[in-house]
Amino acid sequence: MKRKLSFGLVFLLFFSLSVFGADIRLDLKLRVYEGARQGALASPPLVTTSYIRPTISANMQMQAGFDLEKEKEQIKRVFNLQDVGLLTEADLAIGEERAGRSSSSARHFFRLNGNAFTIIVMLIEWKNPGRFLVLLNDVTVEKPENVLTTEMLLHGGHSAVFGFEDKNGKPYFCSFHITGPPDKIMPPPPPPPPAPPVPPEVRKKIEQFEEGAVKAGDAVNPPRLLKKMDPVYPPGAKESGLKGYVVLNVRTDGQGNVKDVMVIRSTDEVFNPPAIAAVRQWKYEPYLEKGQPRELVFSVSLRFEVR
Repeated sequence: MKRKLSFGLVFLLFFSLSVFGADIRLDLKLRVYEGARQGALASPPLVTTSYIRPTISANMQMQAGFDLEKEKEQIKRVFNLQDVGLLTEADLAIGEERAGRSSSSARHFFRLNGNAFTIIVMLIEWKNPGRFLVLLNDVTVEKPENVLTTEMLLHGGHSAVFGFEDKNGKPYFCSFHITGPPDKIMPPPPPPPPAPPVPPEVRKKIEQFEEGAVKAGDAVNPPRLLKKMDPVYPPGAKESGLKGYVVLNVRTDGQGNVKDVMVIRSTDEVFNPPAIAAVRQWKYEPYLEKGQPRELVFSVSLRFEVR
């Protein structure tokens, strides 16, 4: 998430991206949601203005399509929310003819807590995923102000979501997904194969790891990640082009600090130490049960890819 830009710079950027026109047509669906948190409210790590503050973004694979209720449920789960409500939605078109030439941007006007905003989406490049620049401008005052600027990668078959907060800490979320043309929409992927059975000795270690803590699952969402440290790529693995992933169980204490980490599975043991070292430095929103802090156990996965 990037800091706000001056409105003059935003205009120049908008002009430079749109003056050449778009050589591709994309139809997008924009939805703006209002969220209600569960648990304690943490201070966001970055402040852009006194009114709007970015929080976190995610790229969600929508296996069940883009049904409104299913997307709301996934946003609730990913962002650890108690509830989500739709404020506005719009169909946006990038590449449509305007004043005799095609435009590489689209915009939507909406109101939030009495303030007027425009959200502008600009296509930077399309390779599936497409790379977009998103600008949120406050146009309530006579001189519009850019209050949030971010880039997003948008795959066919995925929703790109980013969140922001108002000055009172109220969370809001914008989601985007591609609705057309058909050749730009990837079909939803098949469901993943069932996980292999866990050996009894591993199951016993997991039970010991989880003992006395609340386990995230259907009734309890994983906590919101507040601070993340990327793992160090093992030098030998990077030089040889080795890639893979590590799945870990994480246990947080009542303050949201990582108390313990356990590797569940990985493609190569060489990735285990850097994955553990990185996750031990992460910080989460504390989990509260009836107003009382509790230790929480949940799973995370880290992917190692040579870029």
